[in-house]
Amino acid sequence: MITVIETPLTPRENQVLELIGEGLTNREIGCRLGIVEKTVKNSVTIVFAKLGMQRRAQAAVYVTERRLAAR
Repeated sequence: MITVIETPLTPRENQVLELIGEGLTNREIGCRLGIVEKTVKNSVTIVFAKLGMQRRAQAAVYVTERRLAAR
């Protein structure tokens, strides 16, 4: 059975968050998703605001914890 973790994020914001968790830069995320870097920056800002984060390291920890909880 798959456990679904609820977040206030859109599917695109979840994609960005997952890629932040992998350690990608905004430019690398943009290339991976086929969107411009400015759009990624805006998405990162929104994700951080929604989740109460200030640093990419916090996002990486969040992603790791979320993956572990889904197991």
